[in-house]
Amino acid sequence: MKLSLSFCASLLCLFVFGTNSLAAPQQSFQQWLEHYRAWDRLEKEYAAEKTDETPQDVLKRAQVYLNLNSPAQALEIIEMTAAFDDKKLEAERLWIGGQAFRGLGDLSKAVLWFTQATRFMDASTSNKRLKAEPQLETIWHDVWLKMYWSYTANHTLSRASQKEALLQVLSVGQQVWKDSFWDKAQVLLEGKSLQLKEENKENTEVTLAQAPFLSVDETNIIAQSMASVSLSKFEAANKQLDQLSLDPVRFFWKAVVLFLENGTLPADLAPFISGNYLKAHAFWAGNMLAPYSTSKETWFLGNPHSGPWNQFKNNLLAMPLDDANKAIDNELRSMLISEQTTALLSNFKLALTLSNGDFSTAKNVWNSLNKRTLPISLQLAGLLSFKENLNNVLPSNPTEAYALSPILTALSGAAGHDIHPLTEAPFWMAFSPKELAQLSNELFPLDKLLLLAHWQKRFEKKPSQSLAKRAAFLFENASFGIQGLLYLANDAAKAKHLQLSAFYLNKIEEPALPANLKVSWLDIKTRIELNAGRQGAALQTYQDMVATGEPIPVMTRLRMALLYQQRKDYKTAQKELLAMWDVKESMTTALQAETLFWLGEGEYGMRHPEKALDYYLKLAWQYPKENIWALTAMYRAALIYEKRGKYDTAKRLLGTVVRNAGRKEQREAAKARIDAIEKKSGTKKASTSALVYPF
Repeated sequence: MKLSLSFCASLLCLFVFGTNSLAAPQQSFQQWLEHYRAWDRLEKEYAAEKTDETPQDVLKRAQVYLNLNSPAQALEIIEMTAAFDDKKLEAERLWIGGQAFRGLGDLSKAVLWFTQATRFMDASTSNKRLKAEPQLETIWHDVWLKMYWSYTANHTLSRASQKEALLQVLSVGQQVWKDSFWDKAQVLLEGKSLQLKEENKENTEVTLAQAPFLSVDETNIIAQSMASVSLSKFEAANKQLDQLSLDPVRFFWKAVVLFLENGTLPADLAPFISGNYLKAHAFWAGNMLAPYSTSKETWFLGNPHSGPWNQFKNNLLAMPLDDANKAIDNELRSMLISEQTTALLSNFKLALTLSNGDFSTAKNVWNSLNKRTLPISLQLAGLLSFKENLNNVLPSNPTEAYALSPILTALSGAAGHDIHPLTEAPFWMAFSPKELAQLSNELFPLDKLLLLAHWQKRFEKKPSQSLAKRAAFLFENASFGIQGLLYLANDAAKAKHLQLSAFYLNKIEEPALPANLKVSWLDIKTRIELNAGRQGAALQTYQDMVATGEPIPVMTRLRMALLYQQRKDYKTAQKELLAMWDVKESMTTALQAETLFWLGEGEYGMRHPEKALDYYLKLAWQYPKENIWALTAMYRAALIYEKRGKYDTAKRLLGTVVRNAGRKEQREAAKARIDAIEKKSGTKKASTSALVYPF
């Protein structure tokens, strides 16, 4: 049908004169692109401009990169741009920088940049913008905590400037969120203690009074055992610990010795759970010693793998204490030994005298040493024996000091020497999980190990992405933080956010992981590679999983079995499926049925129709309620029977598929096969027997 000329003219007029949205453009092309959020094209427009950029142009370009989820490019622009004279523009530059750092996962720098941005805003504007940033209140809290823990481990000249930054971030937190945490943090930062609310005082004071008390002698026994550990005398260390009277304390320290000897974690934490020693439980459940899982050499004197050193050490250990000390002193008086050998001999003398309980001689040696370079076990022994200030023992490198500080603090507490009594609960204080939340939030909000215990309980009860993120940020060196990263990586992989999942995995040092966590890491990596189409890489990663010797998740076995089948490696696929079948009791009936189906498919692929038929029929009989797998197996069995000329059996199987199939396609396919069989076999009435009389 042809349109009339008058109708065409009317239509043209309608579009030309009657539609405002298609009128001559009132916006620039850049504004138009921004309206439709065509950020990639807008970035090209900005980049193509030949004129000198104004501050507004710089900020627009950086904002476009943020909108394109390219925070690194946005940050490059911001950092390459000098501070603006205009306060409003400088505030915006710093704000975009904070968002870029947050996009890169660097929360500490993000908070510092946001803090600097608020200096160029009025209170109303900064409050509004900070509250509008998603989850920023929680991030602000956690970043301040991390800064505080770093501050307590800092003994360098930067400590004063670090405190200034702490106060700035705290001031913004107080101003914006009005949470009681900030007032408590300020009190503790000023060196004062917190008081409990009246309604909570009575119960909690009873709990505090029940904390096990370690005598000075018992603390010294632990110091002696740590000195023995520094000499790799693990048996001697355990014998010394046998003298401890409290079972949970003895259990804790023997677990420390065992870990340092061979990397083994305690299999059962019941002694801590039954006694409500939740900080001790958190120490091992969160594996605070995780950074030393693969290498523990920093805990021992000399090189444990050096033959000459071990021979020299053993010769001295075989001597009576006085003779050994004289031999060491004679060596130290020699003018021929190097500075390094002098330090090693002095350290050895400290370990030898401490392990033998000669605290008087040990103190003289301790006072003459560079304590920052001692093995960790000797640093701990010295802290316990001589009550040295922690900051005089921590390494000179701020990063190393930050990593070691919470470990020495926790272990000192476990030996009865509380390093931060104002801000941290006594290590052996017994309290219930209910009291745990109260104490962590109200009385000891800066206690790292108490917070770890609190969050572990929360995560066990109800895992969440938000808590996993917080754990990964604040406890990155403990296995609890690693578990948080694995949880996030797994969530992202399930949602097919492969780049985000890989980001979380790459934050974990895979070679340092214990076997159980390494399997989880490799499992997620396998799924990322499969979803990215990198099948060869996935197979290699899977072999690395198998090499750990840890149990393989059944779904991972299934994925890899199907991949092997796709590659026509039916034997390897069968091996994986049979390994699944060995643990079928742990699987759902749906997964059991699916396993049998793929075992049948593998046998068919290897041209073993008899064996395939066994699997198909067993599946259909044993799992009739698993409709999709039972009916598909019956369909596949029917094809085998049809091929063999067993038409009646094939039709019966297909008839069940037609009656029970939930999908139209499956029903139609079964009907089509029945029709084809009837054409081949005719429509004679089916016999109940396959017996044929030849005469």
